[in-house]
Amino acid sequence: MSSINLIILGYLQNKEKSAYEMVKEFDVWNLTKWLKISNPSIYKNIVKLCNNGYLNSRTVKEGEMPEKTLYSVNKKGNVYFNELMEESSKHIGNVYLDFNAFLVNIENLPKEKRKEYLKNFKEKAEERRSFVESVYNKEKQQNQKSGSEFLILDLYNEFYNILEKWSEKVFDHYNK
Repeated sequence: MSSINLIILGYLQNKEKSAYEMVKEFDVWNLTKWLKISNPSIYKNIVKLCNNGYLNSRTVKEGEMPEKTLYSVNKKGNVYFNELMEESSKHIGNVYLDFNAFLVNIENLPKEKRKEYLKNFKEKAEERRSFVESVYNKEKQQNQKSGSEFLILDLYNEFYNILEKWSEKVFDHYNK
């Protein structure tokens, strides 16, 4: 399942946009923090979707600006979008946490280094939780995010609250 394709096709459901505009808006959404995608992969997938017949494209020139290509979803793209949505609804996917490699090897360190690095880990979890919580609270007050955007932010807020508590348990476990 291609989450990048799903994001692109979903984004283009109601509006025609250039690849540059999509990447800029995805940056505003902080999409790379929530999904494993990069800006170059977004450009690459837009071209692939177009070449595979899922997107229409047209080149426009506005005033003195250079030409730009605008993309929109066509009928075949809508069918593919619905297939991806159905597939995604049936598979929650796996969650891979980059710090698992660190935790698997924590017992291979001398006690003092272990304590130092676990303290770093715990502090980073606290820092991340605090950051996400502040974004979450700000968005909750402003109420400007769509339902799905806010719910995803809510999920990360819950996740980092749990991660912070869990990191304290890990720290305590190794520092009895």
